[in-house]
Amino acid sequence: MNNMKAVLLANMGAPVSEKGMKVFLKRMFSDKAIIYAPILVRILMSTIISNVRYKASWRKYLQIGGSPLQKSMDKMAEDLKQLLDKNYVVSSVYSYSEPFIEKKIAELYAIGIKDITVISMYPQASLSTTGSVQTSMDKMQNRYNDINFSFIEDYFDNELFIESWIGLIKNKIAEQSYQKPYLLFSSHAIPTSFIERGDLYAEKMKTSARHISERLGLPYSLSYQSKIGPIEWTRPYSADQLKELHNEGISEIVIVPLSFINENLETRYDLDLELIPYGLNDLGIKNICRITIPESDSGLIKMFYEFINEQDENN
Repeated sequence: MNNMKAVLLANMGAPVSEKGMKVFLKRMFSDKAIIYAPILVRILMSTIISNVRYKASWRKYLQIGGSPLQKSMDKMAEDLKQLLDKNYVVSSVYSYSEPFIEKKIAELYAIGIKDITVISMYPQASLSTTGSVQTSMDKMQNRYNDINFSFIEDYFDNELFIESWIGLIKNKIAEQSYQKPYLLFSSHAIPTSFIERGDLYAEKMKTSARHISERLGLPYSLSYQSKIGPIEWTRPYSADQLKELHNEGISEIVIVPLSFINENLETRYDLDLELIPYGLNDLGIKNICRITIPESDSGLIKMFYEFINEQDENN
């Protein structure tokens, strides 16, 4: 009897080539979790978007030297593996780039591993992120009905998650010699139509931001970044919020990429190459910086280990 178990760290993914960028966009915009529309509409939209946008999107990745996400994910998987028993296989998997979630599950099943824990790399669950991962799991459950899945879908108020951000912020404040900075939590925006369908992402984001700022005793606000297209997204947008803070005379600002636990295009490009230069050069904010996300955070790895250990004890 095979007593091996698997842990999959699941994320959106990142392309590693221009061709891969096209595949990434095609898979993303054909996903019902991203485009809530009938299949034919999604096929049409994903085909148009992937063909029109892939070159420009790939240039952004080139500007940041390629995405750091997969290296970070692999490091986290390796660090978690070091804490677990030898009967655990730990891998990083993705929705829109290789190794794909469904393909990895099929590979594990083929070698007799049927006890699989999936941990979302999205701290605040959303229909557009964890919803996509759940869909992949449901497909594989229907294919292999004897698989035993466990899903850690979020941890927005977990003590170790909160403490991780508190430590990073304290270190950055000391490094910059700030006195009492303002925390601008910048999170990935989602369409407001998701909120109308019952998505609790924004509420969970508020909870995370409140816990962190209250523990630090610092003023804060929550904003949203990386929106695309003409539809309405969660507000306030990070650039608008930054301008408002400047107009209020706030002179020390620390940007906290709250919705991410890996560096990625949205941190390295949208924040480092767009938002912070906007604050420095256009608004003239002299004291502005961003929290850099560690390649693998020991507190988060401990949190993942505790999730799995608790499951083992309950089983």
